[in-house]
Amino acid sequence: MNRTRRLALLCLGAPLLLQACASVAPSRGFDAGESSANQQYTGRFSANYQRYGRDEGVTGSFRWEEQGRNVRLDLVSPLGQTLAVVTATPSGATLDLPNQPPRNAPEVDTLMEEALGFALPVAGMRDWLHGRAAQGSPARTTRDEQGRLSTLAQNGWTVRYVAWQDAQPAGTAVALPRRIDLARDSGSNPLSVRLVIDPQTP
Repeated sequence: MNRTRRLALLCLGAPLLLQACASVAPSRGFDAGESSANQQYTGRFSANYQRYGRDEGVTGSFRWEEQGRNVRLDLVSPLGQTLAVVTATPSGATLDLPNQPPRNAPEVDTLMEEALGFALPVAGMRDWLHGRAAQGSPARTTRDEQGRLSTLAQNGWTVRYVAWQDAQPAGTAVALPRRIDLARDSGSNPLSVRLVIDPQTP
């Protein structure tokens, strides 16, 4: 799928996501009482999925912010417009879309898939972005010669750690991933996502 096709899908083919390509402000704040430490990552994403029996593809950039168990994820079009804001906290989750009322649920993955056609596994990404399995559910892992995760299978997703950051950011125990490929095979609705994380400052 070429760039023109991706942009057409992004700006025309997903009306719930892109009405007027308007910017979006988060309607849910972070829960109080979480860690005061704030971490932010930026990068690029691409997603390939099926919707209404057709193969679809979307590319863009993302901004990830976490504070304890609070997480905010902004998805941005190649044209620089904020298209969706996901806020997940211990008390609930909200999906904000252009020109739409906020959508609330205990977890946000289902909301994302219904509205956008694809979902990023926000709950799992809290840990997967740090190169570790999420607590509380079984996981199968393999590791490279440096002891870092190579693959992780958990909660219906297979996560491949394709590349790692050259430098270890301040305040982190281990180096962060540079590229992560995620795949979910759910029969009639497979989904694959690629995340490329911008280099972090040591």
